[in-house]
Amino acid sequence: MKKNKIALLGGHPIQDKPLKPYNTISSLEIKKANDVLNSGQLSGYIAAPGENFLGGKWTKKLEEDFCRKFEVKYSITVNSATSALHAALIAAGVGEDDEVITSPYTMAASATTAVMCGAKPIFVDIEHDYFCLDVEKVKKAISSKTKVIMAVNIFGQAANLKKLRKVADEKNIILIEDNAQAPGAKFDNIFTGTIGHMGIFSLNRHKTIQTGEGGVIVTNSQCLANRCRLVRNHGEAVIPETNEFNGHEDIIGYNYRLTELQSAIAIPQLKRLDKLNERRQELASFLFEEISKFNFLEPPKIRNKCTHVYYLFPMKYDSSVLKVSRDKFVEAINAEGFPVANYVRPLMEIPLFKRKFGNTENLNLQNYPITKNLWEDSMIITSICRPPLNISDMKNFIKALDKIANSANLLRNL
Repeated sequence: MKKNKIALLGGHPIQDKPLKPYNTISSLEIKKANDVLNSGQLSGYIAAPGENFLGGKWTKKLEEDFCRKFEVKYSITVNSATSALHAALIAAGVGEDDEVITSPYTMAASATTAVMCGAKPIFVDIEHDYFCLDVEKVKKAISSKTKVIMAVNIFGQAANLKKLRKVADEKNIILIEDNAQAPGAKFDNIFTGTIGHMGIFSLNRHKTIQTGEGGVIVTNSQCLANRCRLVRNHGEAVIPETNEFNGHEDIIGYNYRLTELQSAIAIPQLKRLDKLNERRQELASFLFEEISKFNFLEPPKIRNKCTHVYYLFPMKYDSSVLKVSRDKFVEAINAEGFPVANYVRPLMEIPLFKRKFGNTENLNLQNYPITKNLWEDSMIITSICRPPLNISDMKNFIKALDKIANSANLLRNL
């Protein structure tokens, strides 16, 4: 029957209409945006000493709200999470010939921002269960040139942050958390993004809270906060005009400023962050139970004493069970109307790094067996654990998996 025939072979897909898109913009955000538009002040920044060096009222309000929400002393908004990573690395003093330890299994900015500083990214393989930096391998990778450990809280849960912070403090290294995918997650009841010396949040269009583009740096260090502020707003022009930033004459600033419009839109979303995460967790909990029934898929593992906020829902696929390759299995799910994919290409496989650092053993994928296996054979991610999708959508996803599994013998011949 065509109803049971998988869509990849001409059958009718389980999900025959596009899934509803993620949208965090409500009447609250529209009102805030109109307030800013009616004021005519779309940005509050001036690259000169004075109160406008730190932005306008909405930007300052968003920073205050971030400090309050995540229980930190300082918050610095910027125009993207990439800008935030770059500013944090500059604030940490990263420069020519320094080394930044990071994951090879993450968005490229976690490493390219080190290159932007003239530094070299040192890739360290990840944990088998949680896909974050392996602490023991980090220890072995530290050298006299190591300036920063960049820990990525991937997919929505924490790296082994307390152990990484301990290692960083013992070696006098700065720990930066790339927390773009895990806003509101916790490690031992402490917010991710706040355990390192600095933490980075993203306000990109598909993140949990979004302003189209944007980022935030949080820290409990006044020195690091001031350096980030100088990077954000042409600091080299401001330093000679005031004594406030003495000692930071090495800073070159950029235009990394978040607008008043973006800041205003973020404020009500931040207040709803817990509810947005709770909805993701509800949907993920249902998926977790149902996927556990399949012997060819493994749902995500949750680190002890940690929470997961499921920016993405990762699954490990065992091709030996169905005798169908991961890539063919992914193709079949997509044909049924559900967005799934392998995750990003390992960073050492990106041409930029091959050209710039291609003569180093650090860039041989064979030296990263866990990353290699995930990339080539086993990782599947989906973004369906988010509103406005509901349990009915999750049930249909499970139906699609079941339908494909029952037709595995046909997929083997494609």
